[in-house]
Amino acid sequence: MKKLIGNVMLTAGLITGAIASARNPPLWPVVGGALVIMGAGIVLRRQGEKEELHRNVAKGEGGEAELKRVLENALTEIEKVMKEKETDLEKARERLGKILETLETFAEKAQPIRIKGIKFYGEVMTSFSKAERHLNRAWSAYADGYPEEGDTYLESGYTQLKETLKLLSSKN
Repeated sequence: MKKLIGNVMLTAGLITGAIASARNPPLWPVVGGALVIMGAGIVLRRQGEKEELHRNVAKGEGGEAELKRVLENALTEIEKVMKEKETDLEKARERLGKILETLETFAEKAQPIRIKGIKFYGEVMTSFSKAERHLNRAWSAYADGYPEEGDTYLESGYTQLKETLKLLSSKN
């Protein structure tokens, strides 16, 4: 609720300030009041976001346990792709596509780990984004008929996902 009220205050302050400053001469006291309202809106919005993150962690939504589970499942599936690509590359590419679909929600589920610090969150997300990018490149290389390039990116994506899992496990 704080987040909503903060957004409303921010919007109202912005519109009021724009209208007051567009007048000739500008209504400086109104512009000042609008800036105060906008500042209060920003504070409320941030408080609301923090409370929402804490609620999600308390409910068990997102957070480290769920992220670890997602990564472990993805690593297991990638190992299957590595074996399967030798016999049926098209089927392996389809499986890789399904893995990438399950990884799409990782960033959203990772929001609650910001509570542990922005540096930790940044490290995890940087590592994960490298892995996701390499897996996407592997899928694309397989689709375009370049299996050697696909193998290289699949291996590096797999290694990077393992690194992401290691980072998540290190903060306990």
